[in-house]
Amino acid sequence: LIWDEQHQAGATKLANTISSLQGFYVKTAQIIASRQDLFPVQYTDALSGFTDNLDPMPASLARAVVEKELLHRDEKFEDVFSEFDEIPLGAASVAQVHRAVLTEKYGGPREVAIKIQRPSIESKLMGDIANLKALAKPLRGVEAMPLDYYTVFAELEAQLQDEFDFVAEYVVSYIEITCFGRDSAYGEMEKCILT
Repeated sequence: LIWDEQHQAGATKLANTISSLQGFYVKTAQIIASRQDLFPVQYTDALSGFTDNLDPMPASLARAVVEKELLHRDEKFEDVFSEFDEIPLGAASVAQVHRAVLTEKYGGPREVAIKIQRPSIESKLMGDIANLKALAKPLRGVEAMPLDYYTVFAELEAQLQDEFDFVAEYVVSYIEITCFGRDSAYGEMEKCILT
């Protein structure tokens, strides 16, 4: 079609720009990539790589984050994990996941997935959104603007808070596994009472 070439060029430029900016812009790319109903296919295709194929943190940094955030002062990494895969199972804009095996001291040998938040990502993403809200606020009510971007960024800000709450995510996962069964895709509900 007539716009395909323009969309392809624009999508490529946007993907390259987002790659260099990172932070909030990666999250924006993920949203665009998931909305084939709103954006041309050239954009959703070009940005689809931001959904799960991001550059991972080095394994040494991932281990350092776990040591700082999870371990007690007198513990070593090897006290908790008998195995730790250096290559993550997946890497996204906020965190990455590594396979590990707990030591006997912690109920092992038991295979676990460790979700590790990128250092300073919360302040970086929220700072980016705060800056965008500050830019958008004076434009509220301007007729030439197609929508109120301040409201859009405020909503994104509220939704992003959930991305950083790994405890809440764990609780939801635990309830899903406990109530719906480990392998069920929300099929037959097993007995589960939440009080």
